[in-house]
Amino acid sequence: MTQVVIGTAGHIDHGKTALVKALTGTDTDRLAEEKARGMTIDLGFAFLNESVTIIDVPGHEKFIRNMVAGVSTINIALLVVAADDGIMPQTREHLHILKLLNIPQCVVALSKTDLAEDEEWLDLIELEIRELTEGIFESVDVVRTSVQTNSGIDELKHLLEKRAAAVQPSEDESFFRLQVDRVFSMTGFGTVVTGTVISGSLKKGDSVDVLPGNISSKVRGIQSHGAEVETVQRGDRAAVNLSGVDAEKVFRGSELATPGKLQAVSKFTAHIQLTVDMKKELKHRQRVRVHLGTAEVMARVFLTSNKKMTAGSSANVIIELEHPAVMASEDRFVMRSYSPMHTMGGGTVLTSFIPKGVKIKEWVSELDLNLEKRFRQLVATFKRNPKTVFDWGRALQMTDNTMRDLVKKTDLNTSRRTFIYSDENLKSCSELIVKSLEQFHEKNPLRKAMSADVLAQDVGFSEKWLAEMLDIMEHNASIRSAGTGVALASHKVELAGGTAEISRKMEDGIMENGFTPLNTEELSKKLKTSHKDILEILHVLKNENKVVEIENGVWMHSQNMAKLRQAMKDHFNIQSEMNVADFKRMSGLTRKFAIPVLEYSDKQGWTERDGNVRLKGAEL
Repeated sequence: MTQVVIGTAGHIDHGKTALVKALTGTDTDRLAEEKARGMTIDLGFAFLNESVTIIDVPGHEKFIRNMVAGVSTINIALLVVAADDGIMPQTREHLHILKLLNIPQCVVALSKTDLAEDEEWLDLIELEIRELTEGIFESVDVVRTSVQTNSGIDELKHLLEKRAAAVQPSEDESFFRLQVDRVFSMTGFGTVVTGTVISGSLKKGDSVDVLPGNISSKVRGIQSHGAEVETVQRGDRAAVNLSGVDAEKVFRGSELATPGKLQAVSKFTAHIQLTVDMKKELKHRQRVRVHLGTAEVMARVFLTSNKKMTAGSSANVIIELEHPAVMASEDRFVMRSYSPMHTMGGGTVLTSFIPKGVKIKEWVSELDLNLEKRFRQLVATFKRNPKTVFDWGRALQMTDNTMRDLVKKTDLNTSRRTFIYSDENLKSCSELIVKSLEQFHEKNPLRKAMSADVLAQDVGFSEKWLAEMLDIMEHNASIRSAGTGVALASHKVELAGGTAEISRKMEDGIMENGFTPLNTEELSKKLKTSHKDILEILHVLKNENKVVEIENGVWMHSQNMAKLRQAMKDHFNIQSEMNVADFKRMSGLTRKFAIPVLEYSDKQGWTERDGNVRLKGAEL
């Protein structure tokens, strides 16, 4: 059953805990009973019914930590305002936090109405509440209550259940995440952690990563709602018994996650929004407290556009943490001043990485807050070496299915090898390949193709992405494969002018040499032509099947090789085997060339070596 989560908020001593007890019957301050019950859920969490959980945070500091921790699952805020005090500083600060964390709905409990002077006073407080909450939530209801007289309690409970029933559960196709808020050891059980499941599901026996620390563990047992369960899902409070993990290595701010999906980082990019009543400007490199998940980490904020930010403003920034913390893109956080502590603003994690080779300030400043637009920007950043669906899933902390859905929404493409790229990306990479091949063909007109390795180095592509690009371009008929190389489809090797004359002389010389091969150096000296030009012409002749390469740099005319092959065939028609001496007599070759030619014959399958003799091969 999907849980709807209600989070309390309000100034200290405005009666949040007493109100939760009146609604649920649970006293969330009974720490002694919590200890007696052993492996149970933190009693800051009470249950309105089987499908509605209330997060009650009695203290101001705990409010901030727990609200950030539960932001992914909180559906409704229960703001408590005491009738005898009215709106107080913490009330305003908590409303700022609720707005920063994008909590969609709010129900206001005007508590302690039995202490109010008269109805007119209550009307004034209610009017102030409505003015203060305007524009923060989708809707706000105010219920006047008193736990002393039980006035309004049933009405409030009915309203909360009605609101909860109307909540449309969002699809949760993400991997498992639980942000740890408590850690303890139990005799006979070992390490137990508690927290709220913010995405995915977990079942007994699953493997999990414990982060930071990259500790691998298995789930020995799970409790939820005070009872043993086999599985928990998004929104559930859970106590998880871990095996193979020392309690000292896990702490508030740790996170349990599906293996391989998350990592702790010390630097990330974010979009921050400052509160409108922040008294001082936020300065470049200012030291702040970042509340991210259940973690509170000291950090410095690096502004990318200006040296200062004023109250109510927003911008993209880089945040450097003093200790690594776990996060995912789209996670929300609250930012507070170092001392004295007050809420300065909050933000959204844009990326947990900064690519190499970018102009950092410009790159960060341009990142869009909208995930789909930002993803297109990120894909464009890696235009020469696109990432695969799996790689992007790790970079953005998303499942492969979520990544594929994101690709569809952004009109991007997924290749056969699962690379994600845009049409512009494909065009620019194709242009780079064509330009590189054009330059190669211009410098090497007699070379049939450019080596794929050399091409990869020239354009700066990874081996796999180049292979993908070549497949796409060959399918589009703009290039063609040639052995281990590649060439433009329009490229033709033509011998013309002086090159054609050298080619004719070269072919005649090799032909006249009979069965005796010639090497490249000999031809270069004989024809007074550079070694490079001779080699290129030889490869053209080879592609035209006019010469064969016996071994590296040693050549024979194809017609002479055909005659030699026929001589070997005639020999095997009379005798069953042939030794080196037989072959030397047959060909007139010295041992220097006889052995290489025989080895070439073995490779062609014309002969088969058997000790010191050759037998007739399958291809002869």
